[in-house]
Amino acid sequence: MTDADNKPYPEGVKEPDPQRWRAATVILVAIALDLIDTTIVNVALPVLQTDLGAGKAALQWVAAAYTLTFALSLITVGRIGDMLGRKRLLTAGIISFVLASLLCGIAQSTEMLIAARVLQGFGGAMVMTQGLSIFQVAFPPKERAAVFGLFGALSGIAAMIGPLLGGVLVNADLFGWTWRPIFLVNVPIGIAALIGVAMYVRESRSEHIKRLDLVGVALITTALLALLFPLIQGAESGWPAWTFIAMACSVPLFVVFGVYEVRKSARDGSALVEPSLFKERSFVAGLVVMLSFFAIIAGLFFPFTLYLQVGLGFSPLASGLATIPFSFGAMITASFSAVLALKMGRKVLSIGMVIMGVGMVALIWTINHYGADVGGWDLAPSLAVLGLGLGFVISPVVDIVLGGVPVEHAGSGSGVLSTADQLGAAAGVAVIGVLFFNLLTSQAVPGADAALPQLRKELAAVGVAAPAQEQIAVNFRACAKASAEEGDTGNVPEACKQIVPESAVPAGAAEQVGKVLAQASEKAREEGYAKATGKVLWYEVGIIVLGFLLTFLLPQRPREPEWADDEDAGLPAQADGAVDGAPQAVRTAES
Repeated sequence: MTDADNKPYPEGVKEPDPQRWRAATVILVAIALDLIDTTIVNVALPVLQTDLGAGKAALQWVAAAYTLTFALSLITVGRIGDMLGRKRLLTAGIISFVLASLLCGIAQSTEMLIAARVLQGFGGAMVMTQGLSIFQVAFPPKERAAVFGLFGALSGIAAMIGPLLGGVLVNADLFGWTWRPIFLVNVPIGIAALIGVAMYVRESRSEHIKRLDLVGVALITTALLALLFPLIQGAESGWPAWTFIAMACSVPLFVVFGVYEVRKSARDGSALVEPSLFKERSFVAGLVVMLSFFAIIAGLFFPFTLYLQVGLGFSPLASGLATIPFSFGAMITASFSAVLALKMGRKVLSIGMVIMGVGMVALIWTINHYGADVGGWDLAPSLAVLGLGLGFVISPVVDIVLGGVPVEHAGSGSGVLSTADQLGAAAGVAVIGVLFFNLLTSQAVPGADAALPQLRKELAAVGVAAPAQEQIAVNFRACAKASAEEGDTGNVPEACKQIVPESAVPAGAAEQVGKVLAQASEKAREEGYAKATGKVLWYEVGIIVLGFLLTFLLPQRPREPEWADDEDAGLPAQADGAVDGAPQAVRTAES
């Protein structure tokens, strides 16, 4: 078939699917559940500990089981969708996610909850990879920017709405179910999404992929496990030697996987990850940008959340409300940045990184200026600027990375992309976490010093003599230093057992002195967290600068398939072997 200028269209391309925007809507709902569930559980951990009698290690696994399973499954389930059908696997993913959410909500033990979280992570991986694959397959090249823009806006909102929604549901204590509604809320929404998928999503698959590369699955899963498990659990375990040994072992495993995939592709064309993807400059450079980008975001909110909740005593709900300006800013720019990138190219990403840098510096200034007295409104302007910058990056980079992926490898490409997200986030939390906790130790004494003027004033007000005030101040600083060196062991250092000498307390003032000392300790903790957060965020600025430089590795502007000219942009790049009346095989050729 040819157009008026006798330009051939790819074989099998017909009219675009009229239901594609309805399909995108229900898929985005399913993806939102997945993104929210990554963070929503964190605010409920203290209640979970009380209700189920969970130990610290078990609580860590309630959160880590989902993240680790999700990350390990992405590449494999992405390829399975290419082979068996993307709608089919999306449906299976939603069913798994809904069933797992129900099991989480009715769990009677920590073990049952962790097992359900594993199933939930597996279902979430299917939803994420197949959703992105269907967007790439079902939409014409010039509409993909818009749908990926919606995905980017959703990512910015969902990442922050998790703790907020979790705080609301836990505080509401619906039906006396405490933490259980944070999981059960997924059930009706997931069922609605499942119905929508059945009604509006068209099936597609690749006829080029005949069998699953089981050896490749084993190799990549082992390599990712060796890298991600230490990154996720290393900080909690104190970074023992085995974490570094495991990460070192991941390097040769990735090399073996790469060599095997090249041979597998040459032998029968059914490699788990098609090696030719990495010959596309936009794909490789985009993955590197994604790694740095998600390291920035995860690395920011790990210490920032601890600063708000542990340092300043914000409730989970108040902490979630404080981050709304960030989500709002991301939603605004992500909604149009992917379309803007079609005209401006990689400049949009560079601009986004610059805006994020400005927002991060402004956030550092705000924290340093207000210290322990900072409020949500004080943080709002800098967080809003950070969100605006994020929106300029998240949508275009997804379109750039997946835009050069042939549709028969859409699932594999989206799996690699999502794995890069998880790897970047895990690395960001690991690196920034180590730096942050080291800074907390070093800033304990400066935090105590910041609280001393008020402590002396209050001690004088209750009648403590000046020489005794100085002795208490010396003891107070020594306690702060000893507590920092002791770490979170639950032991009370010897230096903290007698901060106030009995002889220094005026008659009848013991209770007042105790209150004064407690207030000073709280102030010292707040100041210590503020100083540590203000310092660690400078490392985030450094990562942003690196991300800005990496954007110049990308092509000047996204390239379109050679057949997708202005006149014919409405024609979709459809997938192979479609069923239910969908077109036959089409491979998008890159010009």
